[in-house]
Amino acid sequence: MKVPFTLALMLLVLTQPLHSAETKPAAGSFALFWTQFKAAVANKDKEATAGMTKFPFNYGERMNREDFMKQFDVIFNAKVRKCFQEAKPMKDTNRESYTVICGEDVFTFTKDSSGYRLTDVDMND
Repeated sequence: MKVPFTLALMLLVLTQPLHSAETKPAAGSFALFWTQFKAAVANKDKEATAGMTKFPFNYGERMNREDFMKQFDVIFNAKVRKCFQEAKPMKDTNRESYTVICGEDVFTFTKDSSGYRLTDVDMND
């Protein structure tokens, strides 16, 4: 009787880490936004990416949604798409925003009343 109980207890303990590793990012969190944003960029989904961007958008000049869609492949070139897959966003401690640095570009994501949005891309100093 002790062997089945001990075996069951061991299985319960061994499977516990599997459950905690499967937790999903909280709704409204930057982690969830980032997962969705980088997937949209990786899939070259211009509509979805534009839906997660605040307009007017700053990319050297102020762009509207139409300009952003036309420049999508320039803004999110192959190097940026690859960078996004491994990038670790950095939280700005002074405000509700994150940055992702990919080579010479700094992507800024800021929280507004509707959640996080890509707000601009600046040159990395």
